[in-house]
Amino acid sequence: MEAHIAAGALRSAGIAAEVFDGNFGAMEAPVIEGLGGYRLMAPQEQVAEARETLKALRASPGLSTGEDEPPWGAPPSAAGDSVRRAGMRWIALLYLGAPLVIWLLVQVMRSRGD
Repeated sequence: MEAHIAAGALRSAGIAAEVFDGNFGAMEAPVIEGLGGYRLMAPQEQVAEARETLKALRASPGLSTGEDEPPWGAPPSAAGDSVRRAGMRWIALLYLGAPLVIWLLVQVMRSRGD
């Protein structure tokens, strides 16, 4: 949501900004978040102006999160990360292992039939 708000602020300032992969992220938000978030893009000749505009917006009263805090809030806890990684491993095992299990079952069924 923050990327879309920032893109709207930049467009209001006359900068042709777009949220890259915005439509894909609407369907696959965990994938986009896992890749580091959305990319806010502007034409090369407007990048410096876009950065200054966002910096000024961030410095506005009530919007600043401080220099040492990323704009998206606190990073996830290490415990949450390990649980997420374990879950992703199980999902990968399921998707990658299922064809092997099916193939093995087919081979066993064929050997019993011979």
